[in-house]
Amino acid sequence: MSNVHQEPPPGVPGPPGAAAGPGWWPGPQGWPPYAPPAPQPGVIPLRPLGPGDILRAVVAVLRRYGKVLYRQLLGVTVGALLVVPAYAVFADAALSGLIQDAQAHPDYTATGGQVAVLIAVVGGGYLLLFGFALAVQVIATATGTKLVQHAVLGRPVTARRLAAEARPYLWRVCGSFLLLALGIAAAMVVGLLPAAIAGLAGAGPFALLLLPLAALAAGTGMYAQVRLVLQMPVLILEDARPTAAFRRAWQLNEGAWWRSLGIPYLVGLIGSAAAQILMAPFLFLGFVLMFAFGGTGVDGTWEPGPASLIALSACLLAGLLVAVVVGAPLAPLTHALLYVDRRIRRESLDVALAQAAGLHPGPGQPAPAQPVPAQSGPPEAGAAQPPAGTPGPDRAGAARDGVAPEDAAPEDGAPDGAAPDLAKRPGPVVPAPGRSQDEPQDQSHGKPAAERPDPEANGPART
Repeated sequence: MSNVHQEPPPGVPGPPGAAAGPGWWPGPQGWPPYAPPAPQPGVIPLRPLGPGDILRAVVAVLRRYGKVLYRQLLGVTVGALLVVPAYAVFADAALSGLIQDAQAHPDYTATGGQVAVLIAVVGGGYLLLFGFALAVQVIATATGTKLVQHAVLGRPVTARRLAAEARPYLWRVCGSFLLLALGIAAAMVVGLLPAAIAGLAGAGPFALLLLPLAALAAGTGMYAQVRLVLQMPVLILEDARPTAAFRRAWQLNEGAWWRSLGIPYLVGLIGSAAAQILMAPFLFLGFVLMFAFGGTGVDGTWEPGPASLIALSACLLAGLLVAVVVGAPLAPLTHALLYVDRRIRRESLDVALAQAAGLHPGPGQPAPAQPVPAQSGPPEAGAAQPPAGTPGPDRAGAARDGVAPEDAAPEDGAPDGAAPDLAKRPGPVVPAPGRSQDEPQDQSHGKPAAERPDPEANGPART
C-alpha cells in the first residue's frame, strides 16, 4: 500500500461520524487524518503558533521590513552618536581640575564644590544615557508593534506611513513604561523596606525573618511583569488607554505565563549574542585609539592620557548604542506576535485575519468570481457573462513578484491609511466551507475562551 495520501473523490461519503469538509479522509495504515496546512499570507501561519513559529516570524520581519523598521531609529542613533562624545569632552573639561589635583597629590581631599561638580557630571551622564535608551525603546515598541499589524498579512508598508501610524502612541507608550517601572519599584520597596529598617535599627535576627517577605515581593514583581508583556500590543493595536490595557493584557495572558517568559527570553539571548558581535569592532577600535593617543610617563613607560580615555569611552558608548538600537525591536516584535497567538487561541483571530487577507469571504461578502468555461463558438443569446474588468481566480490575491514589501505601493482600491483591524474582540467566526450557518462550528473556532492546541506539541502533521 502506498504511503502517499490521496484526497477522496468528489461525492464519496466519509467514514461514519467523520466531519464534512476537506481533510476528513483517514490516512493509510492507521495514520491520523490529513490536516491541510494553515494559510500563511504573511510572516506567520494563521493557526496557533509554537515557539519555532514565533522565532521564524521575528527573523522574517527583520529580513523583509528591516530597512523600514530601523529607519525609524536612525534619528535617535545619529543624535546619540553626536551628543554622547560631546558630553564626554565636556565632562573631561569640567573635571580636569579635580583630576590634576588628584594626580599631583595622592592624599588630596576634594573640596565641596569639586564633589558637587563630580555628582552633577556623573548624574547628567546617567540621565543622558537613560533618555536615549528610553527614546530608542519607545520608538522601537511603537513602530515594531505597528509593523506586525502589516507583517502578519504580508502587506507592504513605507517608512513614512509606519511613522505616521506609530506617532500617536509614542507618549502613551512612554507613560506606560514609566508606570510599569514605578509599579514594580513600589512592590520591591514594600518588600525590602521593612527588612532594611530592621537592619538599620540593629534588629538583625528580626531583619532575617523579613527576608522571605522581600523574596515574595520580588517574585510578585517578576510575575506581574511577565504576565503583562502583552500590555504594549494591547495599548497600540487595540488603541486602549494604559489602565485598560493593563486589565486586558492580564486577562488575555491568563494561563500562558511560562510561554511569555521563555519565548522572549530565548529571543533576548539571540539578540544579546548579536549585540556582542556588533560591539566587538568598536571595542577593538577603542583600544587602538587609546594606545595611539596615550603618552609616555616620567619613567619612560606608556600611560593613558585624557585624549586616550575620551577616545576609548566614545568608542565603547558608540558600540553600546548601536547594539541597543539593533536589539531594541526584538522584544516588541516578540510581544506583538505573542499577542496575535493569544488572540488566535482564545478569540479565533486567524479567521478575521484570513478574511482581511482575502483568503475566503466572510459573512455578507461576495464569493470570488468563478472561471468561465471556454467556448468554441459565440456565446449563446441570453447567457450570463462576467462584467468587464472582473479579475479571475488566478489573479485574486496574487503576490507581486520582485517588489520589496517596504518599497511596494499600496494595494489598488485600498485606502492609503488602511491597516488590518486587530482591535475587534473577538474575531468574527466564519462558517467552514460546506456548512451552513445553522450548523455547529469547529470546537477550535466556536468557543473563544477555549484554548486551541499547540500545533508543535506533537510534531508536524503527516502528509
